[in-house]
Amino acid sequence: MGLDHFAIPVPAPKFEETIKFLTTSLAFSNFKEITRPIPTVVGLGETAPYIWLSAVEGDEAEFKNVMKGMHIAFNATNGEQVRQFHEAALKAGGTCNGKPGIRFYHEKYYAAFVLDPVLGINFEVVCHQGDI
Repeated sequence: MGLDHFAIPVPAPKFEETIKFLTTSLAFSNFKEITRPIPTVVGLGETAPYIWLSAVEGDEAEFKNVMKGMHIAFNATNGEQVRQFHEAALKAGGTCNGKPGIRFYHEKYYAAFVLDPVLGINFEVVCHQGDI
């Protein structure tokens, strides 16, 4: 059984900033806002929403503490997409948490990691065929 979707709470004042970070960082894959059923909830994806963000009230530091250690990985079809993600995510305000390169998980695991600027979530883009 595969994953269908997941939701991430975001501090209300940082809601739009988080949407922009994700859509900018993952633009290489046509990742975009798909639906906004109410002003405080947005569904993101390529053709259908699978990441849902909810704007909620709360202390930003508290959110960061809760999200510390959260990791979300996206598949890439080639190494160029991994590099595009890394570059775009840094330009969008993210912090490098691992430059594009082969990882120890297996011999062709080519990935890059960036911490988002709002909650510090470790976003990854990985190509399992190496740097092709």
